[in-house]
Amino acid sequence: MNPYIGHDSQLYGVEEHRLVGGKGDGMRILEVTNGKGMELVIPPDRAGDIARLRFRGINMSYLSPCGYVAPAYYDSTGSNWLKSFTAGFLTTCGLQAVGSPCTDEGEELPLHGSIANQPCEQVCWREEDGLLVLHIMKSWSNRGCAPT
Repeated sequence: MNPYIGHDSQLYGVEEHRLVGGKGDGMRILEVTNGKGMELVIPPDRAGDIARLRFRGINMSYLSPCGYVAPAYYDSTGSNWLKSFTAGFLTTCGLQAVGSPCTDEGEELPLHGSIANQPCEQVCWREEDGLLVLHIMKSWSNRGCAPT
C-alpha cells in the first residue's frame, strides 16, 4: 500500500463489471490496468478473449458494429456467428471448426466454431511479486486461486 495514493486501484488492478441493457445484458467484463499504460477488457462470458486493448490511451483493437454480445445470442447457422462477433484484440476460434461454414461428412460446421461464445466457469486474480495474475478457466482447476 502506497501512503501517497490511497487505494492501489488508482494505479493498477482488476475491476469486474456486468453490462446492463442491449445484447450484452448481464455479461461480465474485467477491466484490467497495469499502471504502465496498458488497459484490457476481458469478457469471461466470451471465452476470456481480449475484447479491447489500449496502450497509453491509444486503441489497439477493433470493436465490431454489434459491440458486446452475450453468449445467449450466439447463432451457429451459416455465417450468423458474425451477428455476435465482438472482434476485439483477440477472439478464440474453434474447437469444432475454424474458417468458413461448411458441411464435413454430413456434419454442419459453423463459421469459426462456438468456443468464443462459451463462458468461463472460474475467474480469479491476485497480485504476485508485483504482477497481476489472472486465471480465466473454462472449468475449475485450483491453480493459485482458492474457490469461493
